[in-house]
Amino acid sequence: MRTTALLVSALLVLGCASPAGAQDRSVLHISGVALVGVLPGFLFDTPQPDADRPMLRVSSGQFDAVDDENHAIDVLVEYQPGITWKRIKPLFGVAANSDGTFYSWLSAAHDLHLAEGFVLSLDIGPALYLAGVEGKQLGSAGVLRSGFEVGYRFPRDIRLTGSYHHMSHGKLMNRHENPGSETIAVNLMVPLG
Repeated sequence: MRTTALLVSALLVLGCASPAGAQDRSVLHISGVALVGVLPGFLFDTPQPDADRPMLRVSSGQFDAVDDENHAIDVLVEYQPGITWKRIKPLFGVAANSDGTFYSWLSAAHDLHLAEGFVLSLDIGPALYLAGVEGKQLGSAGVLRSGFEVGYRFPRDIRLTGSYHHMSHGKLMNRHENPGSETIAVNLMVPLG
């Protein structure tokens, strides 16, 4: 319960750190949904059938899919080491896109197994964003990456999902520039070993 209070307090501090414009409110909503999605892992004993299996995810999608400012093809690889803490999984990922942009992240994720085979996964965490020469500038190299994926879990723990992720810093790192970016992708996740 103490950890939950700390996480909620951190979100409130982030929300009060700068004057909130329209973009800032949307960042808080997206991040808040991801954070609220991860919290059930601390509070409820939800089933995690593949929690102890190392997994590798490969994805391809459209970077900056919503804003229509700087479309690029995004390719990413993400590793889940097969460990959990109170049903929360760590994720480590790297991505590059056709603009020459590179980013990496460390996230906390929680899976909600909705029905036989169907899974919803929410994640949130810090990311390091390095824009390429033609890449979209987010106003800071330090950003928050949050989002979700939904799809089907086949036998042998193979997953095919669609995902939506948002990256921005909510004007915490740069009060004048915070365009943010969204990535919509198709993902294949396979167990290792």
